[in-house]
Amino acid sequence: MNTFRIRGGLGDSAVANTNVKLQDNLYLATNSQWLEKAKIPADRPLMDSFVELDTKIRKQLLKDFDNFAFNKKKLPDLDNLDKAITLYKLTLDFDKRNADSAQPIKPDLQKLLSLSRFSDFNQNLAQLIKDAFSLPLYFYVDADMKNTSQNSLYFASPNSFLPDASAYKDPSSEELLNTFEKQSAKLLTLAGLSSEDSKQIATNAVRFDKKLAKHKKSQEEINDFASMYNAYSTQQFASSFEFLDIEQLLNSLFSKVPEKIIVIEPDYLKHINELVNPENFEELKSWILVKFVNSSADYLSEEFQKAAFPYKQAVEGVRELPSTEKQAYRVANRVFAEVIGIYYAQSYFGSTAKANVEQMINKMLETYKQRLQDNSWLSESTKNEALKKLDHITLKIGYPDKISDVYNDIQVSTNKSLYENISAANKTWVQYSFNELYKPVDRTLWGPGAPANLINAFYDPTKNDITFPAAILQKPFYSSDNTLSENLGGIGAVIAHEITHAFDPNGSKFDEFGNIRNWWSEEDYNKFTELSQAEIELFDGIICGGLKTNGKLTVGENVADLGGLTVAVETAKKENGNLQEVFQAWAKIWRGKMMPQFRKSIIAYDSHAPSELRSNVPAQCIDDFYQTFNIQPIDGMWLDPEKRVHIW
Repeated sequence: MNTFRIRGGLGDSAVANTNVKLQDNLYLATNSQWLEKAKIPADRPLMDSFVELDTKIRKQLLKDFDNFAFNKKKLPDLDNLDKAITLYKLTLDFDKRNADSAQPIKPDLQKLLSLSRFSDFNQNLAQLIKDAFSLPLYFYVDADMKNTSQNSLYFASPNSFLPDASAYKDPSSEELLNTFEKQSAKLLTLAGLSSEDSKQIATNAVRFDKKLAKHKKSQEEINDFASMYNAYSTQQFASSFEFLDIEQLLNSLFSKVPEKIIVIEPDYLKHINELVNPENFEELKSWILVKFVNSSADYLSEEFQKAAFPYKQAVEGVRELPSTEKQAYRVANRVFAEVIGIYYAQSYFGSTAKANVEQMINKMLETYKQRLQDNSWLSESTKNEALKKLDHITLKIGYPDKISDVYNDIQVSTNKSLYENISAANKTWVQYSFNELYKPVDRTLWGPGAPANLINAFYDPTKNDITFPAAILQKPFYSSDNTLSENLGGIGAVIAHEITHAFDPNGSKFDEFGNIRNWWSEEDYNKFTELSQAEIELFDGIICGGLKTNGKLTVGENVADLGGLTVAVETAKKENGNLQEVFQAWAKIWRGKMMPQFRKSIIAYDSHAPSELRSNVPAQCIDDFYQTFNIQPIDGMWLDPEKRVHIW
């Protein structure tokens, strides 16, 4: 973007600039006072509005958990909350965890070590999957993207050691892998293996991981959600494996073998025999062992936790491990997310906030509907389809009416170690997922990825719904003390952002029921692609913190940001609101500062643009911004009219 000339700095958020004019940099002019005072917690890679709010909520819940755990406060009559508190206490008990050392993982470690040949792996594969080990084959059950009322079985590649498949092409990848290799060798030694064996296993594992990563999709490719749908007949899928008995595997995992399997990454399946074969067995086994010991370290002694910390430090820049209380909360929240979310919402979320936000959502939908009706580049047929999809969007606000039955099946025993309890919970989740295969999709469930105590908001293209957990419905996003304009620039713009995801380059491929279906005329979709490309070019190549941004990686979120702020401004105009407050509230929710290592990861692999750009660039595309603040061609925030992108 050659005309990009915002002044005052980008990417070095730790350095505030209180002298910068809003006309030159909306983000810094709005947030510099906050940036001067804000500190990045030593156990976090960043501080921003989301972390700030999460810290507040975690303090509330930690106090409650402590009171419940040590009988200072009566436990509410809420299903399964007692299990979460028991798990919290088990995590806190470092005297026992340190005394146990590696003992809790010895039985599972021995299971893996006893696989002496490839035939052992083949024969035991079903049980390894049921036991929730990380393997080069990953199966899960989810809504069928072409018939979202039913579930289907999906096949995907596992996570690689580095954050993204594209990371292996970065010059720093060898240094990161070396850190991970040394960390893994140390953990294996602590687990009881010899130093020599540990080093060899770690080396073999990294070698295997490099091979695996070559055939994985990058985040940029994963962002094309519809491309995940590649249906194979079970016979076709099974025949892709030269060395594994897939028919036997599926018969062992399911009472009825599915007729089809949806393959997320066809290229990975195409090359699976290069990875999973007898000749490669030692590397394969080593990779599984390294995955196992790294994922287990969080639930063992302090020595294990410290040994598993260097890689996280290298990738994120985190300076120290969280306190024992924070760790205990995170572990309990990881296993019982929805249960704790319900407790939080029922304890701290008011009905007034829900009613106010629901009213605001309806305002956003009304504005969106009008903008679609007035759209100048859509044909009537496509416009009608878009309006139909908008009308079918389901709202989920605060917390769900019910949560998954899986929490009834998860058991927590004080007679078992923390690791054993976590392992048992993971196995329960695997079996629960597989049991859902022949059940209809329950669209009322929010799922563990959207608990009420999470500071976030979501659009799900396969359900065509938007979710606003209770936790995000407070300052700086929303407050009953704010003016309407401030709330429109905060939660209002976030609401419209999520609505826009229904019409971004990804969500636009799904219909009103969440099924993959082309509801566009060819001419309209070509125009939409042209506008999306303009949005890519708008962000592509901006230098932020010394790093070049990737417009294609972030296009979906950028389109949603642009739509979100545009609709918030339009709604404020209808309500005779203060547009200055709208734009500054928008800038405020993106305030943040982060460690350099984390910024590098965010820019390279995150589908969201850096926060400074999320604040500034959408505002530059809205004509009302120029009138509101008298932005002139000499100002840093000026963007030539022909460069401004207008989509929804």
